[in-house]
Amino acid sequence: MQGKTFAVKKGQKFGDLFSGRKDLAAVLEGKILHDLGDIAEHDMEVTSITTNSVEGLRILRHSAAHLLAQAITEMYPDAVPSSGPATEDGFYYDIDMKPPSEQEMIRIEEKMKEIALKSIPIQKETHSRNELESMFQHNRFKLEIIREEVEKHSTVYRQGNYVDFCRGPHVPDTSYLRNIKLLSIASTNFKGDIKRERLVRIYGTAFPDPKSLKQYLAIREEAAKRDHRKIGAEMELYVFNSERAPGLPLYAPNGATIRNELISFMREQNNKDDWTEVSTPHLFRDGMWKQSGHYAKYKDDMFLFTLSDGDSYALKPMNCPGHITIFESQYHSYRDLPVRLSEFGTVYRYEKSGEVGGLTRPRVFTVDDGHIFLASSSIDSEIKKILATMEYTYKTILGDVQASYDLSLIDRNKPENYLMEYKCKKCGSLNDAKRATASGNMVCSNCGSTEMEPDFTLWDSASNQLRTALDENNIKYHEFEGEAAFYGPKIDVHVKDAIGRSWQLATIQIDFFMPSAFNLSFVNSEGKKETPVMIHRAVYGSIERFLVMALESYSGKLPLWLSPVQAHIITVSEKHTDYATELKNKLKKKGIRATLDVSAETVAKKIKLSLRYRPAYILVIGDNEVQEKKATVRDRTNRQKTFPENEVCEKLLKEINERSIEQTLCI
Repeated sequence: MQGKTFAVKKGQKFGDLFSGRKDLAAVLEGKILHDLGDIAEHDMEVTSITTNSVEGLRILRHSAAHLLAQAITEMYPDAVPSSGPATEDGFYYDIDMKPPSEQEMIRIEEKMKEIALKSIPIQKETHSRNELESMFQHNRFKLEIIREEVEKHSTVYRQGNYVDFCRGPHVPDTSYLRNIKLLSIASTNFKGDIKRERLVRIYGTAFPDPKSLKQYLAIREEAAKRDHRKIGAEMELYVFNSERAPGLPLYAPNGATIRNELISFMREQNNKDDWTEVSTPHLFRDGMWKQSGHYAKYKDDMFLFTLSDGDSYALKPMNCPGHITIFESQYHSYRDLPVRLSEFGTVYRYEKSGEVGGLTRPRVFTVDDGHIFLASSSIDSEIKKILATMEYTYKTILGDVQASYDLSLIDRNKPENYLMEYKCKKCGSLNDAKRATASGNMVCSNCGSTEMEPDFTLWDSASNQLRTALDENNIKYHEFEGEAAFYGPKIDVHVKDAIGRSWQLATIQIDFFMPSAFNLSFVNSEGKKETPVMIHRAVYGSIERFLVMALESYSGKLPLWLSPVQAHIITVSEKHTDYATELKNKLKKKGIRATLDVSAETVAKKIKLSLRYRPAYILVIGDNEVQEKKATVRDRTNRQKTFPENEVCEKLLKEINERSIEQTLCI
């Protein structure tokens, strides 16, 4: 949270207003950040940023990244620091150095704590571009960034003998950084470009107090036990092969089963809400991506290639232009709207090699995508339907989870980052987004004037409609400037898993611009052509990310309907094989996923061997079961009951069809 608001006089230092160690920096008008050592240029009101706020943690962790770089450069004088930002739950620094060993990482962390205890002041200095180039002449990484980003002057932060090029703000001194922990190392490239220098990336985290750090590390330890890569290997869900398919997961039968169940569930929800399922190809000519705006925005993250005949193509990073192509192929009147097109669409993103990791950051993933083409008057009701589907989906699959909602808005100071209409100051005409963003020089299509200004009318309208939908559904939310998609504002939904980690899943985005860029239209009630609005939505977000969250929340012990192995049958001895086989076949005919172990191992050993696959139920078959045509059912908590075989089938099917989260057979 933010702290108190104060009136500050011209010439007064911000830090003089704040007395507590929880105050790290000051914020002016909710967005302009100041160090506590800054001096007010005029009378103003400022609010303190505390260690308990999101922004305060970011400042603390970015300062910890500087502390890491200081420790390394003192210990390894030949190391060359590149950059070190804060992340969602910590920080990292990219450095040109030999990868440190485990023991060296321990010594680096000890050095950081030693520096922190010295309470070294962290001071901001302003220098001209020439001075900065001179200061960092021996650091090629900093020098390149300075030459690219600094026009006249910028700032550095000095703590002892260490100086780093940075805009800040930072904590007042190193004593604020005592609660730190180095976590891991990885490799990366300068600016994420595989053609550039190879760097070592060292990850760490920082908290304002030891209790918070201890809690985080405990959660991290628990998360390691639940890691989907570990669970996936044990359950034989998917395969990662960095030589043949880097960043491209291959689903084994068990993994494909879970994936297909998730798709079937969402297909049911789509049918209830009158969505029409479509299928679009995996690649299109690059001209389509240029028209949609994706090429300019995502070119570096796309798989692009040119054929021998000169045609250039791209694997699709999004599904929306394909759905637009289907919509525009047919005539539509206002009576046809809304048109809801859904697809379990596989998309491709060129994630850099150092950023690829399991199913959370693959190069290919499948989105439960949907696009609604509608008149603006229907926006509110459609968003409410989507929100209801989200709530039902998460409750059914994950139980009573905690969800938070973000309203992601445009950064009005950087209109060039978005599709935007521009208004001519000379003649007053509006120029559509497709023409206005075609080049850096805006030219009025009506009078040829270059005196153009962004028109935020459509953006404001879309943002207000999303606010209204959230408000009318009594949903609490936070607004974030600069987080909108390039074509419109959006609602992002974050869901907490079983150990309290937050995952971004669903999104709802209003788009006024792509329909205009593709000249989409429908005939309105007055017989005139009108441009539809487009809503982009995904409930899972991506099936991969949702699958990871479900696996890690349940530690692989998924609800019966999602479990790859729903009934694992174990025989006590060889003489029970015939009946056990007969039971397995009956279960499979009913649609129940059943497996059978008729090996010569003991029952205890068979049970132990099966646990890696997380079967929902284990059915033990011995003499009594064969004689009475029954099965002894054992659940995951070791409760067990004996049922006639028909009753076993009925009870399993009931729990499956109800999509129960809890196990019900042995209660």
